[in-house]
Formats: sequence, structure tokens, C-alpha cells
Amino acid sequence: PFKLEGDCFTKVDNQLNALLKLGRKVAKENNSHILLTGILPTLKYRHLKFDYMTPIKRYQTISDILLKYRKRDFEIYLQGVDDVIMSLGSVLFEACNTSFQLHLQIHPDHFVDQYNWSQMISGPVLAAGVNSPLLFGKELWAETRIALFKQSLDTRTSKNQMRSKLPRVFFGQNWIKGNAASIWKEQIMRFPLLLTSDNFSRSTEQLKQGINPDLRSAILHNGTSYTWNRLCYGNFGATPHMRIECRYLPSGPSILDEMANFMFWIGLMKAQPENWAAQTDSLDFNATKDNFIKAARYGLDVSMNWYGKEVPVRELIQDTLLPLSISGLEKMKVDSADIKKYMGVIEGRTKCGCTGSHWMVHNYRIAKTRMNSNAALKVLTELMVEYQYENVPVHEWERLPESFYFIPSDINSQLVEDLMTTDVFTLREHNSIAIAKSILSWKSFHHIPVEDANGELIGLLTDGLIERHTEQAGFERTIVKDIMIKDFYTISSRESVGEARNLMNDKNLKGLPVVFDNKIVGIITRNDIKTSLD
Repeated sequence: PFKLEGDCFTKVDNQLNALLKLGRKVAKENNSHILLTGILPTLKYRHLKFDYMTPIKRYQTISDILLKYRKRDFEIYLQGVDDVIMSLGSVLFEACNTSFQLHLQIHPDHFVDQYNWSQMISGPVLAAGVNSPLLFGKELWAETRIALFKQSLDTRTSKNQMRSKLPRVFFGQNWIKGNAASIWKEQIMRFPLLLTSDNFSRSTEQLKQGINPDLRSAILHNGTSYTWNRLCYGNFGATPHMRIECRYLPSGPSILDEMANFMFWIGLMKAQPENWAAQTDSLDFNATKDNFIKAARYGLDVSMNWYGKEVPVRELIQDTLLPLSISGLEKMKVDSADIKKYMGVIEGRTKCGCTGSHWMVHNYRIAKTRMNSNAALKVLTELMVEYQYENVPVHEWERLPESFYFIPSDINSQLVEDLMTTDVFTLREHNSIAIAKSILSWKSFHHIPVEDANGELIGLLTDGLIERHTEQAGFERTIVKDIMIKDFYTISSRESVGEARNLMNDKNLKGLPVVFDNKIVGIITRNDIKTSLD
């Protein structure tokens, strides 16, 4: 931590760059890169296993306990331009998210007002920093982390929705009153205890002995319920302290962008209006909460309720919040050169509307006109890494030209997932041959996969098979199951295109179903490979 004055932001910036430099050195030794991003664009469903997680027992323990409370797999259903509906037998949807968490120490006497003010500014601060628009190749929210994190830890089920019940990830229900302890009391009353220990000390006994209590039990419980602005208690040195942790901002797009977000938030926190406590009585908390959700969904392309008036958020930031933040920083005697540097990033980003999410979506759409979504996501990720090495703010990142074209260095070494078609038409085993014939004709397909009721791949139907059977009497009563090929070849998305081509040549196949856990995730054909070569 640094004292909020002078060149403190340059010090934090240098600290972050030094750590990232160290991390990059180790990554390079392992033929890897570190990427600052809210959600890794190339993340796949297959990565959501504890084999990919840091081996800390706490993660597995929390997952097991929450799953026990829920009594069924965790489900996500997110709607944006695309939609995603998935289930998982652990909380690892949460692990898709990477945040850049900010801490500010707060005087106990001012905590309630500062916490309420941190809620008030959350919407516009988030809108200026969104950087997580993609999940598994789908365009969702400008800051998809907000909805994904909430759903990934939600122990509620559809059977209990007639009563009011909070998710463990929540914004809040109202302005807080009283003192800081009211936040923890609310969480203790609302959420079941998940973790405990045998060596807790009684806080009241510690106080009687003149010892500052560690509050380990309360802190442990506070770590299993998640507000976007969180109360943190620290007991280091002679004097315990409290902090507000801003948890909603994503990692990236660059360290310079992250530091600009940090300064913007700190400046606003220090510019809290003098009569703020009285104002909360007349301000609608739900409007503040709505601002936050709108920011997560649409970033800078939205209007927000600010003191009862609807204002375009870009106008709100440029005309009101940037000057307000600068005044707060100047009050704390932060270096004017640092203010100009970092606040200039927020100003530039807001003027052009170029957030990390905006840049990603624009370039992803262009890349997808030239290649499939998997390959497009890899191109996007590679560009992001390059810009981050240069530490250029995102509003200065160049966009892909409309004429962009990607030429692979070696088609045979590309992965199947980079060429396969993921928009797959399938049949069920009890479909009629007449329906199957029509679909093949309408789409000019030569073959079509067959799934069972559980979505598992059980067969393959070809146009040749259909033609042979339509010449026989009574074919109208024939169903797919009667004639489908049950012994067929498949390939993994992680195999090379060269391997797929060799298999198709050896077995005289026109295409191959691509499978994961016996479920079809795509199809690769001779024509896909030929088109890529052309």
C-alpha cells in the first residue's frame, strides 16, 4: 500500500509493471504469455476443471459445499447479441473471471457515507472500464463478468423464487445505515456459514486483554459472500483499519488503462459531496443499482440516472465526473503530471467510446468474416498481447481493416477447431428418413450427425444411404435409427488439420464429426480444408 499523495499512482504503476515483467519472464520460459483481460477470449468449456486451477484446497472445498446447498449443477444463462446456456458440476464458471481489485483505506467515522458513495459511482466507473464482452466465442455483455460471477455462485434454484432470497454475489438492497458492522451482520443473517476452523479466538476476550481482535471468523464468512464494493478489515501493526475494495473492474486492457481506472475511482471517492449523507434519504437506491447493471450490459452506450435525471453516460463522465475526480485528487495533493497522464486516458477513452469491450467486439466481428470463431479469437488474443507489451491505452489500439485477411503459415499444423464449422445441424434417431432427406437437400449436405436424447453422438447419416433406401418400398415409414451408420470415425478439436485430412483420405470420407465427451462440437470437411488453402 501507498499513502494517497504525490506520485503514489506512479509508484503503483511501477510496482505492477515490475511484477508483470517478472511474470512474463517465467511465462516465456514455459512458451506462454500473460494476458490482462476480464475473460480470456480463447477460454473453452474443457478448461473448466480443477486440473487447470491453482491447487489450493479452499477452492475445491467451497465448490463442494455450494454444490451440496444447491443440490444440482450450477447453470448459467446469459443473453446478449448471442446467448449461452450451460451447466457445470462445480463453481468453476467463476474462474473464467479476472478482476483488477482496488483498495482504499477509510476512516471508521466516515465508512457508511463512503460506502454509500462508492455504490453511487459504481455504474459510471464500470461503464468507462468494461473489458469482458466474450465468453466461449459468444458476444454477451460489455462486462460479462458481472452476470457470470453472480450465476456461477448462485445457490438459489427456480423452486425458491416465490420468496425474496439474495444470491451470494449481489450489489446491495439499499443504502446502508448505522455503522460498518451492519454489512457483516446482514451477510451473517442471510447466507449460511460455509467455512469454519478449530482455532478461532473470541474477539470479546481479545479486547478485554487489550489485543486488537483478528475477526477471523467474520473475515472468513465475508470471503464467501460477494458484494461488488466490499468491506475489508485489516489487523496489521498497531492500529486495525478498514478498507473499501472495488471488485467490479476487469483486468486490462493494459496496465496504463488499469491505473487510469484506479485513479478515476480514487478521485471520485475523495470527491464525495459534503452533504452526501442527507442526500441518500431522497435518492432512489434502485436507480443506482440499475445504473450498475446497465453499465455491465452496455458500457458507454447507455444513459444513467444521476440525481434523478437521465444523462448519457459519456456526457456524465466528461462533463461531471472527470472534473469531480480531478478535484478529489487535487485535494489529496496527487502530482498534477500523474493526474494529467491517467485522467487523459479516461478522457480519451470516453470521447471516442473505445473501451476494451468495444475494441474486442469490433475486431472479432471483422475477423469472423475471414475465419471461424475459434481462429478469430486466437487472432484477437494475439493482438491484445502485442498491445499490452507496448502498454498502449486501448483507445489508441488500431482496429482491423475491413479487408483484413489471415494467412496461416502451415495449414497442416493448424488445429481442427480453427477450421471446423460449429453451426451444426443434427438429427434425432427417431426422425423420419423423409425429414432427413429434406434437410440434406435444403442445406446441400452430404452427411449429418445423429444424436440421442442426451445430446450424445450415436450415428451418422449420408446422402448415399438415404438414396439407396428411398428406392425401396415403404421408405416413408423408415426412421433414421434404422439405417444410420453406427460405426463411424470422429476427431478431436485439438487434433491437427493434417491429421484430419489424412484420416479423410485414408477412409475416403468427405467430412468428420468433431467431438468432446462424446458430444458433437463441430464438423470439418474436405471443403473446409480446401477453402482455407485457396
